[in-house]
Amino acid sequence: LSFYSIGSYFAISNYLKFIDFIYSGIFHIPLLLLVYINLQVLIPRFLQKEKYGFFLLSALANILLAYALHELVFDIILAQLTLDFYMVSFTEPSVLFAIFGIYMLLSTLLQLSFSWYRLHEIEKEKLSLELKTLKMQINPHFLFNSLNSIYALSLKKSDDAPKSILELSSLMRYMIYEVSDEVVPLKQEIEALEHFIRLQKLRLAENVDITFEKRVSNPELPVAPMLFLPLIENSFKHGMKSKTGNYVHINLSAKDHEIRFRISNNKSKKDDPEKGQFGGLGLQNVTKRLHLIYGDEAQMEVQDLDQDFKVELRIKVNA
Repeated sequence: LSFYSIGSYFAISNYLKFIDFIYSGIFHIPLLLLVYINLQVLIPRFLQKEKYGFFLLSALANILLAYALHELVFDIILAQLTLDFYMVSFTEPSVLFAIFGIYMLLSTLLQLSFSWYRLHEIEKEKLSLELKTLKMQINPHFLFNSLNSIYALSLKKSDDAPKSILELSSLMRYMIYEVSDEVVPLKQEIEALEHFIRLQKLRLAENVDITFEKRVSNPELPVAPMLFLPLIENSFKHGMKSKTGNYVHINLSAKDHEIRFRISNNKSKKDDPEKGQFGGLGLQNVTKRLHLIYGDEAQMEVQDLDQDFKVELRIKVNA
């Protein structure tokens, strides 16, 4: 494009001739040096390091160097060559400086745009990697607890043992394979939560109060996977340590383009006294993922009361 534009600008007639392309090619000798120095030296050493004064001074010096090379090529080198044609630079210095300035500006803007694009892609890759990592930060103790519960059932030759193995298998399949997608239908997330809750019930006493209420008008609503499971896991981990009154109450509703998830559980005095807080990595995981995926479209409210712990999560989904 540059080669054609310069040739057209300096053409001696209304259409391009062979001599115009030769002139354009020679004219590009100082332009190539100008752009190369700008891209390889001035931008990385000065502009990208925010040394704007040095960049402006060096850019001016670069334009002067290109002008000097232009004069050298046309007035001295070409004059010494024996050619079938005579070629001389007939361009006013002001026009030359304007052309060199335009090329400095265009090459700078293109490089900055390319650098921004690369940075944007790197940030996207980092975000994707971080989200994948956060997805897999489910407490491994859950798996051991589930296997121990299944083992205990098998020793008793309980009829629930085969069913519990299927529950665990379904949940692990979801956690390993299906969560690789950016979003999943809400109904799949609900199924995973139900598998998890049924597995937890295997190791708990029958008098534990566990409820999971669902009011979902649009089960196909897309949602980021594994958002709710860390919160439920956190409640079962910390809310089942009292001798009496243990409970986990879960409520999930979805209407139009909003998902609301509420969970509450009792607390025990044994909960994380050294940390001085209730929740741990599960809440940190969800908070970070909400910020990365939904930004201001999601809010999470945590109530750390004396005897109860409550979390409410609201997500606006663009279906």
